[in-house]
Amino acid sequence: MSEFNFKTIYRELPEQMLRKSFIWIWNADKVPPHIGISRGKDYFSLTYRKSEHLLTASMLKKAKRSLIPLVLIEIPESVFVSDLVSVFSKYDRAAGGLTCLHPIREVMQQEGVSQLVNLLTYLESEDLILKVNGLNLPEGYRGIPDYSMEDILKRISQLNEK
Repeated sequence: MSEFNFKTIYRELPEQMLRKSFIWIWNADKVPPHIGISRGKDYFSLTYRKSEHLLTASMLKKAKRSLIPLVLIEIPESVFVSDLVSVFSKYDRAAGGLTCLHPIREVMQQEGVSQLVNLLTYLESEDLILKVNGLNLPEGYRGIPDYSMEDILKRISQLNEK
Protein backbone atom coordinates (compact mmCIF):
# COMPACT_ATOMS: atom_id res chain seq x y z
CA MET A 1 0.00 0.00 0.00
CA SER A 2 1.21 3.44 -0.89
CA GLU A 3 0.06 6.68 -2.41
CA PHE A 4 1.23 8.44 -5.56
CA ASN A 5 1.64 12.21 -5.80
CA PHE A 6 1.80 13.95 -9.15
CA LYS A 7 4.55 16.50 -9.76
CA THR A 8 2.21 18.94 -11.55
CA ILE A 9 -1.51 18.82 -12.31
CA TYR A 10 -2.92 21.25 -14.90
CA ARG A 11 -6.48 21.94 -13.81
CA GLU A 12 -8.07 22.00 -17.26
CA LEU A 13 -8.89 19.61 -20.08
CA PRO A 14 -5.92 18.69 -22.26
CA GLU A 15 -5.71 20.05 -25.80
CA GLN A 16 -6.27 17.77 -28.81
CA MET A 17 -7.44 14.83 -26.69
CA LEU A 18 -8.78 12.96 -29.70
CA ARG A 19 -5.26 12.78 -31.13
CA LYS A 20 -3.54 11.55 -27.98
CA SER A 21 -3.61 8.70 -25.44
CA PHE A 22 -4.61 8.96 -21.79
CA ILE A 23 -5.14 7.00 -18.62
CA TRP A 24 -8.39 8.27 -17.07
CA ILE A 25 -8.65 8.17 -13.28
CA TRP A 26 -12.30 8.68 -12.27
CA ASN A 27 -13.10 9.54 -8.63
CA ALA A 28 -9.40 10.25 -8.30
CA ASP A 29 -9.81 11.33 -4.67
CA LYS A 30 -11.70 8.19 -3.62
CA VAL A 31 -10.59 4.77 -2.39
CA PRO A 32 -10.34 3.08 -4.78
CA PRO A 33 -10.56 5.20 -7.95
CA HIS A 34 -11.72 3.76 -11.29
CA ILE A 35 -9.47 3.78 -14.35
CA GLY A 36 -10.01 3.70 -18.08
CA ILE A 37 -7.77 4.34 -21.06
CA SER A 38 -8.19 6.20 -24.34
CA ARG A 39 -6.31 6.17 -27.59
CA GLY A 40 -7.48 8.81 -30.01
CA LYS A 41 -11.24 8.63 -30.47
CA ASP A 42 -11.61 5.32 -28.56
CA TYR A 43 -12.12 4.97 -24.80
CA PHE A 44 -11.95 1.63 -22.96
CA SER A 45 -12.82 0.61 -19.42
CA LEU A 46 -13.57 -2.55 -17.47
CA THR A 47 -16.41 -1.85 -15.05
CA TYR A 48 -18.32 -4.05 -12.63
CA ARG A 49 -21.07 -4.18 -15.27
CA LYS A 50 -19.15 -4.76 -18.51
CA SER A 51 -16.13 -4.14 -20.69
CA GLU A 52 -16.70 -0.76 -22.34
CA HIS A 53 -15.58 0.54 -25.72
CA LEU A 54 -16.95 4.06 -26.09
CA LEU A 55 -16.10 7.26 -27.89
CA THR A 56 -13.58 9.47 -26.15
CA ALA A 57 -15.75 12.46 -27.13
CA SER A 58 -18.73 11.05 -25.16
CA MET A 59 -16.52 10.52 -22.11
CA LEU A 60 -15.25 14.09 -22.45
CA LYS A 61 -18.87 15.30 -22.38
CA LYS A 62 -19.48 13.21 -19.27
CA ALA A 63 -16.36 14.68 -17.64
CA LYS A 64 -17.45 18.24 -18.43
CA ARG A 65 -21.04 17.88 -17.18
CA SER A 66 -20.34 15.75 -14.11
CA LEU A 67 -18.62 16.83 -10.97
CA ILE A 68 -16.60 13.61 -10.75
CA PRO A 69 -12.96 14.26 -9.80
CA LEU A 70 -10.97 13.18 -12.86
CA VAL A 71 -7.26 12.97 -13.61
CA LEU A 72 -6.09 12.51 -17.20
CA ILE A 73 -2.54 11.24 -17.67
CA GLU A 74 -1.17 11.70 -21.15
CA ILE A 75 0.95 8.74 -22.24
CA PRO A 76 2.92 8.08 -25.43
CA GLU A 77 1.75 5.66 -28.13
CA SER A 78 4.80 3.51 -27.36
CA VAL A 79 3.16 2.16 -24.16
CA PHE A 80 0.65 0.17 -26.23
CA VAL A 81 2.19 -3.22 -26.87
CA SER A 82 -1.15 -4.96 -27.54
CA ASP A 83 -4.28 -3.85 -29.37
CA LEU A 84 -6.88 -2.26 -27.07
CA VAL A 85 -9.91 -3.74 -28.85
CA SER A 86 -8.46 -7.27 -28.76
CA VAL A 87 -7.47 -7.09 -25.11
CA PHE A 88 -10.66 -5.48 -23.77
CA SER A 89 -12.86 -7.86 -25.80
CA LYS A 90 -11.40 -10.76 -23.76
CA TYR A 91 -12.90 -9.35 -20.56
CA ASP A 92 -16.55 -9.56 -19.53
CA ARG A 93 -16.55 -7.38 -16.39
CA ALA A 94 -14.64 -6.64 -13.20
CA ALA A 95 -15.42 -9.51 -10.84
CA GLY A 96 -13.80 -12.58 -9.31
CA GLY A 97 -10.50 -10.86 -8.66
CA LEU A 98 -10.41 -8.98 -11.97
CA THR A 99 -10.11 -5.21 -11.65
CA CYS A 100 -10.27 -2.26 -14.05
CA LEU A 101 -6.45 -2.37 -14.12
CA HIS A 102 -6.18 -5.88 -15.62
CA PRO A 103 -6.76 -5.07 -19.31
CA ILE A 104 -4.77 -1.82 -19.07
CA ARG A 105 -1.72 -3.56 -17.65
CA GLU A 106 -2.10 -6.28 -20.29
CA VAL A 107 -2.15 -3.70 -23.11
CA MET A 108 1.11 -2.29 -21.72
CA GLN A 109 2.58 -5.74 -20.94
CA GLN A 110 2.89 -4.81 -17.27
CA GLU A 111 1.12 -7.87 -15.85
CA GLY A 112 3.25 -7.75 -12.69
CA VAL A 113 1.65 -4.42 -11.73
CA SER A 114 -1.03 -5.04 -9.10
CA GLN A 115 -2.35 -1.52 -8.44
CA LEU A 116 -2.65 1.85 -10.13
CA VAL A 117 0.07 3.30 -7.89
CA ASN A 118 2.51 0.66 -9.17
CA LEU A 119 1.62 1.45 -12.79
CA LEU A 120 2.05 5.19 -12.24
CA THR A 121 5.39 4.63 -10.49
CA TYR A 122 6.56 2.53 -13.46
CA LEU A 123 5.38 5.12 -16.01
CA GLU A 124 7.06 7.93 -14.09
CA SER A 125 10.35 6.01 -13.75
CA GLU A 126 10.39 5.46 -17.53
CA ASP A 127 9.46 9.12 -18.28
CA LEU A 128 6.20 7.94 -19.86
CA ILE A 129 3.94 10.46 -18.09
CA LEU A 130 3.84 13.30 -20.61
CA LYS A 131 1.37 15.58 -18.83
CA VAL A 132 -1.25 15.37 -16.07
CA ASN A 133 -4.55 17.25 -16.25
CA GLY A 134 -7.34 17.31 -13.70
CA LEU A 135 -10.99 18.35 -13.50
CA ASN A 136 -13.26 18.79 -10.49
CA LEU A 137 -10.44 17.96 -8.11
CA PRO A 138 -10.76 19.06 -4.49
CA GLU A 139 -8.61 21.90 -3.23
CA GLY A 140 -5.18 20.63 -2.26
CA TYR A 141 -5.45 17.40 -4.28
CA ARG A 142 -1.97 16.07 -5.06
CA GLY A 143 -2.39 12.43 -6.03
CA ILE A 144 -3.81 8.96 -5.61
CA PRO A 145 -4.67 8.14 -1.98
CA ASP A 146 -3.30 5.10 -0.19
CA TYR A 147 -5.41 1.93 -0.52
CA SER A 148 -4.98 -1.84 -0.67
CA MET A 149 -5.95 -4.61 -3.08
CA GLU A 150 -8.50 -5.66 -0.44
CA ASP A 151 -10.12 -2.19 -0.76
CA ILE A 152 -10.42 -2.68 -4.54
CA LEU A 153 -11.93 -6.16 -4.35
CA LYS A 154 -14.33 -5.11 -1.58
CA ARG A 155 -15.58 -2.17 -3.69
CA ILE A 156 -16.08 -4.35 -6.80
CA SER A 157 -17.97 -6.89 -4.66
CA GLN A 158 -20.21 -4.13 -3.23
CA LEU A 159 -20.97 -2.82 -6.72
CA ASN A 160 -21.79 -6.31 -8.01
CA GLU A 161 -24.27 -6.80 -5.13
CA LYS A 162 -26.37 -3.79 -6.20
